[in-house]
Amino acid sequence: MKNNPVFTLVELLIVAAIIAILAGLLLPALSKARDMAAGSNCIGNLKQIGLMAIQYADQYDGRYAPAVCDPVWGDTEGWTNNLRMVCNAQKKIFKCSKDDRREFSYSLNCAEVYVRNNKNFGSWYDKEFSRSKIGASSIILIEESPTKMFSTTDCDHDNYTQDTEPVNFDRHTGFVTGFADGHTEKLQKYDFTRHSYYTYEVSRWKNPNL
Repeated sequence: MKNNPVFTLVELLIVAAIIAILAGLLLPALSKARDMAAGSNCIGNLKQIGLMAIQYADQYDGRYAPAVCDPVWGDTEGWTNNLRMVCNAQKKIFKCSKDDRREFSYSLNCAEVYVRNNKNFGSWYDKEFSRSKIGASSIILIEESPTKMFSTTDCDHDNYTQDTEPVNFDRHTGFVTGFADGHTEKLQKYDFTRHSYYTYEVSRWKNPNL
C-alpha cells in the first residue's frame, strides 16, 4: 500500500510564495479594470446629462437649467433638480461610482454666467454657445468635481467663483468632461489650447472682462 503524499514545509512555502506573486500581479490589473469601468460609467452619465441639458434648453427658449446654492435632491431648485423635473433625470446618473463621500459628483460651469450677471446666479443660453468664438465643442459645460469639495448632499455642484477643476484627479485615472455641443471626453489633464470655461477665448480660470 502506497503512502499518501505529504508536502514538505519547503514545498508549502514555495506554493505560498507563488500565490503571493500571482496576487501581486493580478490586484493592480483588477484595480485598473475597476477604474476603467468607473470612467466608462462617468462617460455614460455625462453623455446623458449633456443631452438632457440640451433638451431642457430646447423647452425653455434656449435657456439652460440654472444653478443655485446648496439644494438637495427633490427640491424645486438647482440644475440637477430642473433636469429631474423636466427631463426625468434619475439621481444615479449624477454620481461617479468611485465617489465614496458624496451623493453627487459633477459640477456645472457657471463662471462666465456669474460674472456677466454681476455676481448673481443665472443661466447659459444656447445662442452663447452657437455664436462663441471658440466653438461649442471646446466649451466645458459639466465636469467631475473634486471629491473633497461640496457638502455630502449638495446636488447642485457649480463653479461660479471657486476653482473646482479636478487637478491631480485620481478617482479613475482621469476625469470626464462634458462639452457644450453634447460630446464627452475622459481627460488626463486640461489642454487650455483646446478647452475653455468661456465662450470668447480658450483659457483657464480668470475673471473675464465681459
